[in-house]
Amino acid sequence: MATTSASRLAPAPSVTLGSKKFYAPNSKGFGTVKPTEIFNGGDPSGLVTKIVWTSWGGAQASGHGLNAVNRPNGGYYATLVPIELKPQDRGTCPGSPQLVYRQLLVREPSRPGGPVGKWFLWSNAHSLCSSAP
Repeated sequence: MATTSASRLAPAPSVTLGSKKFYAPNSKGFGTVKPTEIFNGGDPSGLVTKIVWTSWGGAQASGHGLNAVNRPNGGYYATLVPIELKPQDRGTCPGSPQLVYRQLLVREPSRPGGPVGKWFLWSNAHSLCSSAP
């Protein structure tokens, strides 16, 4: 079967990290391709900065950044910790044809210099399509 030049040049659809509706209106990074920062719009632990993606667009992606973690007796440590990010569950959100990662797994140490913990859902959200976890 012959391939036309238009079909050879058509870009693959870009996958976004969830929907812009996730934690709107104060959130950042959601609904975008390879965000360098994500933010729920709440407290400092909901902000990941300096994100570098090592893979993107496949069944799952992989990246890392910096995040604030809670101190045991309240407040946050002054030093940010490395956080690993694993967007997964590639598909679409209801009512949109846009290809997205519908879940975000993360893991990080519970204190600066500590061991990396187990993977967990970002904001306990089972879907990055809307603000309802």
